Amino acid sequence: MMTQWQHFWSSADDGGIVAYQLSFFCRSGEGRGDEALDRLLDYLLESGDRLVGEWLGPFEDSVAAFRLGTGSSDSDRPVADLLTLEVHVGVAEIAEFVIAASPNDERGIWGCDLLATVTLSGDTPDWALVHRIWAAVVSLWGAVPWDESSGFEIAARTPQL
Repeated sequence: MMTQWQHFWSSADDGGIVAYQLSFFCRSGEGRGDEALDRLLDYLLESGDRLVGEWLGPFEDSVAAFRLGTGSSDSDRPVADLLTLEVHVGVAEIAEFVIAASPNDERGIWGCDLLATVTLSGDTPDWALVHRIWAAVVSLWGAVPWDESSGFEIAARTPQL
């Protein structure tokens, strides 16, 4: 089943781009996707290396996305492949994904109102930026990480804040 949150995912078997997605279930209180993404980007800009990127969209009010990478110190080019950062806001908007990831709510994510998803593809993933985003969503919104291969066990690899 392909959902709107998995639209970047494909496999080498189908000749598509091989991608890895890491999702974060959050309780944010944010009202709009673009406002939530602005808040997250501001936090990232205050807490580390320079970033380069571009807004994607437009989308509906509950969704915002950005192509993003760590900027090189000597040019406007990224140091690695750009990743895609998406946020979806609203309990109803993300309910299907929440239930699919945790059908019995064993991780306490039911009622989350924000889903942030990082999609990596290409030969040179920006893992340092993934760790910055991970730390930021945990700090801002108490995020619970999840991916398709490890499920919620991925949380054991939470980067140091």
